[in-house]
Amino acid sequence: MSKKIMVISSSLDPRLVGAVEAARALGMETVACVREEDDGSLAHADRFYLVDGNKTEELLEIAKKEKVDGVLGTWDKSVLSAAMIARELGLPGNSPDCVRTLMDKGRFRSLQREAGVFCPGYFETDTSEGLEEKCAKLHFPIIVKPAVCSSSFGMTKLYDRKEVISAFEKASAYSRNGAVCVEEFIEQDSLRVLETDVFLVEDDILWVGACWCYRLPEEPLRPVLDVFPASLDSREEAEFKSAVGTVLAASGARLGEFNVEGFFTDEGRFFVIEINPRPAGYCFQKELKLFSGVDFSKLLVTTAVGDLSYCKELRSSQRQRRCLLMYAVFSFAPGIFDHVHIDDSVRDSLISFDAFPGGEPGAYIESIHAENRPVGIAMFAFSSEEELYRVMRHIRELVYVVLR
Repeated sequence: MSKKIMVISSSLDPRLVGAVEAARALGMETVACVREEDDGSLAHADRFYLVDGNKTEELLEIAKKEKVDGVLGTWDKSVLSAAMIARELGLPGNSPDCVRTLMDKGRFRSLQREAGVFCPGYFETDTSEGLEEKCAKLHFPIIVKPAVCSSSFGMTKLYDRKEVISAFEKASAYSRNGAVCVEEFIEQDSLRVLETDVFLVEDDILWVGACWCYRLPEEPLRPVLDVFPASLDSREEAEFKSAVGTVLAASGARLGEFNVEGFFTDEGRFFVIEINPRPAGYCFQKELKLFSGVDFSKLLVTTAVGDLSYCKELRSSQRQRRCLLMYAVFSFAPGIFDHVHIDDSVRDSLISFDAFPGGEPGAYIESIHAENRPVGIAMFAFSSEEELYRVMRHIRELVYVVLR
């Protein structure tokens, strides 16, 4: 008898579509839940419902009606709903409290402190009253960010506490619970962090491979470049795995894909910036599959219905490693989009270009400073790391948005 899986998102994006297509390829029945303003038929599911991913009661009724065997949340606003539905129906998944802790930046910092891993000074607040005085107890610079929000939206780095009120208002507007996390900004030498998705089944973590994720000087909180592989020495790898494993264990996490971001401090400690209880955005699952051969969408849907066969298969299989570069193509000025220029010198290395909705020719687009997502993702494969980094240094001259 075939299994039936419910996939919930607050956006019609590659994570939802990838999970649905992986499930259908395995012979599962699929139910997709997307926003009311989306075209649900584009999810490619057997059935779809137009309902926001944070409307838990409505989603629970759908899950009961469809008699699903598993439930997945693939976006920030839907992972908590999926956890609550799984608990209510006795399906595989993480506890709602685990999900809340990982997604709330203040609770996450408390978890790190209690677990004994590296943690900066911080506090969380839902009011601007007395904010300047509280900030005086922290070492500057500080970063003010929404307590519950996806990506890097609403963040402000400050060197002067007199600017904290306006930064609080900006962050609070983006935060789904109105609260704001204020923490010491840990300086690093470069505009890069270590990023990966790990997969957890009980106490077993699948470490597929990390990448260096680069930012740009003019927009230091916005990721634009992923570089595989991120080669770590044995000490760095041990510290990285210890910090991430300790935090996941302390959170009570038991199952699923977790997106990890962090970097090494000057003292060699691994600072876990965040661990999100869902797949990374953009096309990261595609990157991981191209790099390692591991199909995270398949892992997600099989384990969600209690099938561990693919997970066991991966424990004994060999990994491939490729030199990959992913570039999130943003415009550096607002205007009417025409096309993305890709230089002839790198076309032979181009694996794919995935355009995002909203970036059609003739559409108005914002600059990288205001736009929520890129017009598309360009992926390249190279024969060596030397060639990869040579192209990366000149990527903005080789691949760029052309406005009308």
